[in-house]
Amino acid sequence: MRVWVLVAPLVVLAATSAAAQQQATVEGTAAEQTEPQPSALAELDGLVGRWVDKGDDAVITTDCEWTLNKRFLKRTFRVETDGQTVLEGTQFVGWDPVAGHIRSWTFDSEGGVGQGVWIRDANRWLVKKSFVLADGRRASAINVITVVDENTIRWQSTNREIDGELQPNVPEVTVVRQADEASQANEEASQ
Repeated sequence: MRVWVLVAPLVVLAATSAAAQQQATVEGTAAEQTEPQPSALAELDGLVGRWVDKGDDAVITTDCEWTLNKRFLKRTFRVETDGQTVLEGTQFVGWDPVAGHIRSWTFDSEGGVGQGVWIRDANRWLVKKSFVLADGRRASAINVITVVDENTIRWQSTNREIDGELQPNVPEVTVVRQADEASQANEEASQ
């Protein structure tokens, strides 16, 4: 039941969007809307792939892929400690045409729901997040994603609060892109 409550607004949003596009086409005013448009998310293309952060006590794996028509990025994450998955979740990243910026929506396996606003700052992204934890407490943070090179990013969470109470920053960690299986096989065969 809880999953349905979280997914239902997304289904309604998608259906409403599809109906609006169909209506615009019927009225003949959407000729330019049906033309392929470059995605406002093109700057985030470098996040596509599998990323891994191997810490002393946990491994965090994030898979990022485009949805159909490259209108959203879908990011799934999994946190493992001692070989056991302790948390997982899904995040959708998309362009908000009304607000004029990139926005994300996150859902985790504990029942938490959050959203974020993405702001470009040179070679890094500042993601201003607000979250409702499974127990109803409100949380916020600024996540900093710094692009080091095409296979390396640094991630940090700062200005963290839960119900107005400051929390310690999460120290910066280095996250590395994992080569896909086909690339790894080709690389191993050439050696």
